[in-house]
Amino acid sequence: AKSREKHFLEAFRIILAERDPHTSDHAQRLQGLALSLGKRVGLNEYQLGNLKLLALLHDIGKIGIPDSILFKTYILTPSEWEKMREHSRKGYRMAKNIPDFAPIAQEILYHHEHWNGTGYPDGLKGEKIPLLSRIISIIDAYDVMQSRRPYKGEISKTEAIKEIKRCAGTQFDPQLVEIFLKIVKNNASRERK
Repeated sequence: AKSREKHFLEAFRIILAERDPHTSDHAQRLQGLALSLGKRVGLNEYQLGNLKLLALLHDIGKIGIPDSILFKTYILTPSEWEKMREHSRKGYRMAKNIPDFAPIAQEILYHHEHWNGTGYPDGLKGEKIPLLSRIISIIDAYDVMQSRRPYKGEISKTEAIKEIKRCAGTQFDPQLVEIFLKIVKNNASRERK
């Protein structure tokens, strides 16, 4: 069963990579930081497995977003943003109907919720947002900020850290941000050695 599950996950990863290489590469990059943060906050092995899966599949709903929006090379209109925001609900519907992915369906749904309740799709606030969604939210934003996209340039790691810090308590869980920043600082120290 584990082998079948791995093949199924790999098939989904390939489908996503074929559909949108930016999203696939992004998902791969998230795993390491997500697991580091998950371990630091004391997640058990089952939760860490779900977090790893969430890192890979949080944007799976983008498969259902029209190319004209997903690959647009300039700023989205308000109605296009509304369609783009549907990816979390689309991802939720996909995941909840696949037994291996069902345990993270709700986390996929809520990975764009904000600590202060201004996120989407349901405007959840604070600890009402699932922990794994709060973790992915920080790491997702950190990676996206440093990645060039058709509609935006990238910013430096230093600028991304400043932005994450600035959004602690509004967009992101402030306690998780504090732990995340320590991980990033430790990683940077190791890279310099």
